[in-house]
Amino acid sequence: MTFPSAGPSIIPTPKDAGLDFATPILNKTELLSQYRKANKRLFMFDYDGTLTSIVEDPQAALPSDRLIATIKELASDPSNAVWIISGRDQAFLEQCLGHISELGLSAEHGSFVRRPKSDSWDDLTATMDKSWQSTVMQLFQDYTQSTPGSFTERKKVAITWHWRQTDPKEGARKADECFNHLKATVAKEHEVEIIEGKANVEVRLRSVNKGEITKSLVAEYGDSLPEFILCSGDDDMFDALRRSVVPKHHVFSVLVGPSSKQTLASWHLPDPTDVVSCLELLNTSAGPIAVTA
Repeated sequence: MTFPSAGPSIIPTPKDAGLDFATPILNKTELLSQYRKANKRLFMFDYDGTLTSIVEDPQAALPSDRLIATIKELASDPSNAVWIISGRDQAFLEQCLGHISELGLSAEHGSFVRRPKSDSWDDLTATMDKSWQSTVMQLFQDYTQSTPGSFTERKKVAITWHWRQTDPKEGARKADECFNHLKATVAKEHEVEIIEGKANVEVRLRSVNKGEITKSLVAEYGDSLPEFILCSGDDDMFDALRRSVVPKHHVFSVLVGPSSKQTLASWHLPDPTDVVSCLELLNTSAGPIAVTA
């Protein structure tokens, strides 16, 4: 995959205007109108917190039958390209969504890609240095042993220390300590990124992230860009779209969570179930439908 050079920001946000107000609720009438006009559509979704709720045990965040049916129907439309761009590993995505052949999958923040109607994964990190993994693994194991309820998740590239099931104050303190240690050591010696996530600390390759995959997927259209893009994920993805050449009225960047959360998204939906409801609306858009903003 090759990535286009960054262009100017095109999607206005409250931050761009120097304003401080809540991200508006997604306008479903506008969404549906643009969807119906478009001949080529691109959908990009994060998994945790976007399509499924955040839960204490990450392995318990399984897709509902409703979500699977909705995504499968959406991806079966030949005008739609649907991608899940997740921090999850290949095995989890294969287990939960791999049976939907029309669906594109990106695992470990863009490290691995399985294209629609393909059974194989492309490793985009094959030539990258991963010598840091043993050091990080040992450190996370030390924190796991000293922090009851925590555990280490070893993926093929990224490594994550989870503390959601620990004492909240102790877990947060240990996470800050671990994060600062990694920033002062591993991050200075290797091309890695240290992330404090939702009750976790993760180490991953700096050059691989959801924003790069987002840029790549848009770039593959060349001059024949999609007339509709729905993106729901993190700021790396939103920023990639803001810097793209896609007309702003074709792009719907959607935060899933409270409207007060400061992100680069232009719209928000409160909960993953609202995302599924919107997709169901699009799936049934062949005839006239009354919607509310």
